[in-house]
Amino acid sequence: MRFQANVGATSISPSTKTPYPRTFLRFRLSSLSNLISQSTHFSSSSPSSPSSSQWFSILRAAISKTDLLLGKSAHARMVTSGQNPERFLTNNLITMYSKCGSLAYARRLFDNSHDRDLVTWNSILAAYTQSADFDGVENFQEGFRLFRLLRGSVVLTSRLTLAPVLKLCLLSGCVWALEAVHGYAVKIGLDWDVFVSGALVNIYSKFGRIRDARVLFDGMPERDVVLWNVMLKAYVEMGLYKEALGLFSAFHESGLRPDDITVRCLLNGINNVGSGEGNRLAEQVKAYATKSFLNHDNSQIFMWNKTLSEYLQAGENRRSVECFINMIRSKVEYDSVTFVVILTAIAGTNDLELGQQVHAVAVKLGLDSVVSVANSLINMYSKVGSLHFSRKVFNYMKEMDIISWNSLISSCAQSSLEEESVNLYTDLLREGLRPDQFTIASVLKACSSLKEGLYLHKQIHVHAIKTGIIADSFVSTALIDVYSRSGNMKEAEFLFEKKGEFDLASWNAMMFGYIMSNDSQKALKLLSLMHESGERADQITLAAAAKASGCLVGLEQGKQIHAYLIRTRIDLDLCVSSGILDMYINAET
Repeated sequence: MRFQANVGATSISPSTKTPYPRTFLRFRLSSLSNLISQSTHFSSSSPSSPSSSQWFSILRAAISKTDLLLGKSAHARMVTSGQNPERFLTNNLITMYSKCGSLAYARRLFDNSHDRDLVTWNSILAAYTQSADFDGVENFQEGFRLFRLLRGSVVLTSRLTLAPVLKLCLLSGCVWALEAVHGYAVKIGLDWDVFVSGALVNIYSKFGRIRDARVLFDGMPERDVVLWNVMLKAYVEMGLYKEALGLFSAFHESGLRPDDITVRCLLNGINNVGSGEGNRLAEQVKAYATKSFLNHDNSQIFMWNKTLSEYLQAGENRRSVECFINMIRSKVEYDSVTFVVILTAIAGTNDLELGQQVHAVAVKLGLDSVVSVANSLINMYSKVGSLHFSRKVFNYMKEMDIISWNSLISSCAQSSLEEESVNLYTDLLREGLRPDQFTIASVLKACSSLKEGLYLHKQIHVHAIKTGIIADSFVSTALIDVYSRSGNMKEAEFLFEKKGEFDLASWNAMMFGYIMSNDSQKALKLLSLMHESGERADQITLAAAAKASGCLVGLEQGKQIHAYLIRTRIDLDLCVSSGILDMYINAET
């Protein structure tokens, strides 16, 4: 979804009054060699190759800029370095090729991949969906054929699998395909999943199958404002105005609040009736709008921001973007809260171009100087793989808070720029600011990858004790994690024993630490203690337990864990099932 067609200021142009230099606005990705040298500090002649996380950062950069040449260059370097891309990278390469418009390369990678998981299938299905927007019938047919092959494989599907397939149904206009996918969703128990059922209601409505859409709509366990509006619009477009008014009444009684889009949709339909009855109904709807302050600017901003936040909290980032576009169409004013929410949503869509467009609007309105908005811009740019822009926003901020520093420190740590992350932490201390638990956790992660990491860990540990922040559960857990990963189990055990209350993340960190230190018995002992104390393990705990069992001579404990996983159906989790598989493989070897 682009909102370029709906906004006047679609990019940051030189004529816009902005403090940012032209080089910021015309930022181009560096060549692959520069990216690698900056992030990994090794020359092209070095036999060593970047880690998966570093290749992943490069692929994300290629995706965010739709830079096929960069993506191909990264792929070529992987191959020529003598390492076959692991499944994680293969999946991201398929996504990169599809996002950059090269379906043929994406399909070739998929066909040559013998180690496919659900993400691999989802990636290639999404590739065909994206390509079907442009290339039509052949890609529809091949996309559906791939879905049939997936159904015949041993890989279990999820809602993320059905998303591209449902879009293929919509783009192709094939009712039979939609009915087949709907039947499959019923078969695997996903027909009442909020995302799947919502998509089915939308597509049935667009196909004119109002009765089918309404049956699904009435059976949904939860419905949001957008879905009510979809159903209402379907009735209006079919000329079923009485049904639309009945639905509007039910909407109002549901506890949700019809918004401006609801009212305008209904009024447009009623105005087409043109009778005295139609005019009376129109007056009633207008009275409702006035009573609900739908025509009052301040109330509108609050209402729209609330709706944007609800979508964001539900993980519906695209719907949040669509809501923002509708907000623009409705000519409602925005405030800083609007930009904080929508920038967070865009960070979840990995859409750099859309983020730049929203940034342009913020600059035009002068809201980019608000600290909370600037912090959201730093976070958004780093999440979409453009740390360059994050730094620019940070450098031009006239006022900063601890969140500003945390955002950039965390972004550098996640982008394999560990030294810069530590340097920023030092600058923060020089500025006289007090780091909080999030600062400490981010900089500890950065130190883990540095040669002098252990020394820095201890320095930060001492600082945390002096400032009293060591008492924070988040900080102590982060220290346990870094000590256990570096093999300093005595330090990790000391901190672990000092924790007063149960913290699952700490227990998981200790288990992985014992496994890395070749002490699997202690890892399994922790699982036993957790069970005896009545605490609940998660997928990470059980995956660690399976890994620990695989390191032992016998499989007795491992089989007990496997049986427990089957009883609780946690074995369906990819992380856990992979751990179980590794356990049996290690036992055989």
